[in-house]
Amino acid sequence: MSSCSSRALTILSTVFGACGLLLVGVAVSTDYWLIMVEGIILQQNQSMEVKMALHSGLWRVCFVAGAENGRCVASEYFTEPDIEITTENTANILSE
Repeated sequence: MSSCSSRALTILSTVFGACGLLLVGVAVSTDYWLIMVEGIILQQNQSMEVKMALHSGLWRVCFVAGAENGRCVASEYFTEPDIEITTENTANILSE
């Protein structure tokens, strides 16, 4: 038979399941799912000038550098209302 007993597998799966649920809870409650830094590499000394930096979570987006430094907004701020796509809209977009 196998070298692991049924009891050991039950305990291990319970521990890993609890750890997984804990990590999901931490991930949902924090604002650090995405960390983004956008910059320009300067040719003189190969350093980077940061143009914009932000960290984002499920509920908020916080700007760390750039024009909106220190501003946190709700994630719904970035969603656009549903736009019906028609042939006229597509023609206008393609002509621009």
